[in-house]
Amino acid sequence: MFGNLFARAKCLLLMSAVILFFAGTAVADNISVNGANRSMTVYAPSGIEKGRPLIIQMHGMNQDAKYQRDAAKWESIADTARFIVVFPEGEGKSWDISGDKDVNFLKAIISEMDKKYGIDKNRVYVSGFSMGGMMSYHAANRMGDMIAAIAPCSGYPISNEAPASKRMMPIIHTHGTTDDVVNYNSAVSYLKKWTSYEKCATSQVTKPYPANKPGSAAYLEVWSGCDQSEIRLMSITGKGHWYSMDLASVNTSDEIWNFVKRFSLDGSDIAPAIQVPTNRDSVFNGGFDSSAVAWELQLHGDAAATGASVDGKYKLDITAVGAEAYTVQLIQHDLHLDKDQWYEVSFDASASAARTLEVNVEQHVDPWASYSGQKNFDLGTENKTFTLQFQMKETTDKDSRLSFNAGASTGTVYLDNVKIKKIDAPAVVEEPAGNADENGSAAGNDDDKGAANGEETSVISKSLLLKDAAHQSYSVYNLKGEFKGVVDLNGSTVSHALQTAGFQKGIYMLKTRDGKVRFMAKVAK
Repeated sequence: MFGNLFARAKCLLLMSAVILFFAGTAVADNISVNGANRSMTVYAPSGIEKGRPLIIQMHGMNQDAKYQRDAAKWESIADTARFIVVFPEGEGKSWDISGDKDVNFLKAIISEMDKKYGIDKNRVYVSGFSMGGMMSYHAANRMGDMIAAIAPCSGYPISNEAPASKRMMPIIHTHGTTDDVVNYNSAVSYLKKWTSYEKCATSQVTKPYPANKPGSAAYLEVWSGCDQSEIRLMSITGKGHWYSMDLASVNTSDEIWNFVKRFSLDGSDIAPAIQVPTNRDSVFNGGFDSSAVAWELQLHGDAAATGASVDGKYKLDITAVGAEAYTVQLIQHDLHLDKDQWYEVSFDASASAARTLEVNVEQHVDPWASYSGQKNFDLGTENKTFTLQFQMKETTDKDSRLSFNAGASTGTVYLDNVKIKKIDAPAVVEEPAGNADENGSAAGNDDDKGAANGEETSVISKSLLLKDAAHQSYSVYNLKGEFKGVVDLNGSTVSHALQTAGFQKGIYMLKTRDGKVRFMAKVAK
């Protein structure tokens, strides 16, 4: 009978007609608890910093983690406020609300999230719907010294388990007044046991709630003057047994977060979330000083990798690759690129073993057109600075992205000091038609006659005489960024030096040792 009642739970989700693109990733995970394999879904915002809060949200009876995640829509809130959400799976789609089996599961989740993400253990919050709400109260009694606040929804211990938390527990309880599965009046009576236990002095009702929504079906009762705590009851008139996301009244997940974020085990204030500016013309957090905020690790196909800020660098560990380099991508978007402007990307990089790293500045949306061309850089075990320069030839893009594509091989890549800046256009080297001799004079020949007749000339075309007094050597790259060799000008023109050195028809970039483009020249044959 009990199970059948919970199976009748409904979920009414009234959403605006928008599509949300979440920056983080939800992954399935498993941990061993008292010899049993327990599963959960973990949502972590991309580049989540250390020291951020954790919310554990439990599903109702005969439901599962996916159901609860789909109903509660925590992702956008977590992305903005920077915290982690875990949706545990109850064994047999239920919870042990009288013993320690699932209390130990919750403790193991806290330990695992601290190990993986370095969470703020003073800011762990437990919430749940229906039987998950019952489990929230049970957790408050059994492990209250590890939980900063609880947020049960449509559930209370039907056994009327007496309040016994080791510390006074902040509570926000949400319930529909016409709940035909878990009785609303009985839940209110149970909540008042906690107001008595925590010595709450007075209560105040706001109806409707929020006050700026006169048509809202919700109203809020707040018990204050409690012993280092506060208790809230969010009642929703005419609502049944569901996790309410009614935009005309209250978004339950928003209300939960706005309440629980005020509390911690040690009384400290929550660290403000880092706000990443959009439409910016520079890289944000390119130094990875304390976190990887603003950076997103994307995996495609069968690729597998993990990444994090470690000792002031981004450490990317690739354990499985796909067919293309982009199967493992570290990206930062919201970059503003102006049409016709030249840019320089620079970064420090090394690897656990010699390998290539592809770098691309591109669209952030389909078809992900490349603005810079995909450039491959040869990494070694020694940290070096690399650069690429390109001209933005497409229409101004206010949300382009910089991508480091590392899916070519397994191993570890380290990145630091990532920057993008505007630069002046590199010098383009052109010569008058005709071969240039070593002294820079243009000498006509029979091939010029062929060119005049519309035939392809065999000389280096349109090259301006330019000598390098220092006889400096330059690294030569094609426009795809592929290294093609080294040339020494020896006082010759750039184009003549390239042809003499055996470079084939094409356009080449000559770079100095620090990776800056010094010349661009064309070889016509």
